[in-house]
Amino acid sequence: MFTGVIDEIGTFLKSKGNRYVFSSSGGFKRELEIGGSISVNGVCLTLVEFENRGEEFSVDVSGETRRKSNLGNIQPGDRVNLELPLEASGLAARLDGHLVQGHVDTMGKIRGIRRKEGDRIVRIATSREFEKYLVNKGSIAVDGISLTPYEVSGGSFAVTVIPHTFENTTLQFRRSGARVNVEFDIIAKYNTN
Repeated sequence: MFTGVIDEIGTFLKSKGNRYVFSSSGGFKRELEIGGSISVNGVCLTLVEFENRGEEFSVDVSGETRRKSNLGNIQPGDRVNLELPLEASGLAARLDGHLVQGHVDTMGKIRGIRRKEGDRIVRIATSREFEKYLVNKGSIAVDGISLTPYEVSGGSFAVTVIPHTFENTTLQFRRSGARVNVEFDIIAKYNTN
C-alpha cells in the first residue's frame, strides 16, 4: 500500500529477461528488505536484490505488468518515480496523498501539458471503458503520483500539478504523447461495481 507521494526519482539501468535493475540515490537498502515492496511508476513490485551498497535494486516484472504498464517500454536511462510502502504506523498518524495499491488499471496518454500561473495542467486520455472510475475531484494515481482529476469527460481528465510535484517527479520529463500508468481511486472502483 502506498500514498502516491513520491520519495525520489530513480533511473532504469537494464533488464535481463524479467529482471529489471534501477538506481536509487536514496539507498533504500537501509529501509527495505529483500521481499519487500516498492512502487516504481505506480507499479507495486517486489525487491529481489540490492547491489552497489543499496544504490541499485532489482525487481522481477511479469509479462502482465509489462503489458499493462509503461514498464513494458522502458529504456535504459529512463527516469522513474519511486515510493516506499506506507508504514503501518502511517495509518495511525497523518496520511498524505491517498491510498494507492500499486495495481495499475491501464495506461493513459498525455494529450497536452500547459502552464497556468506556475502550475502545469496535464490532460490525460484513457479508454472510455474506464470513465465510470473517474470521479471529478476524487483521487487518481498517475505514474504513482497522487493527483486530483477534474474536467472528466469520456475517459479523459485533467490534473493540476503544482511546481513542487512537477520538479520532484518524472512529470518534468513527460511530453504530449507519453504513456503513463493510471490507477483509479480504490473507493471509486468499489462503489461502481
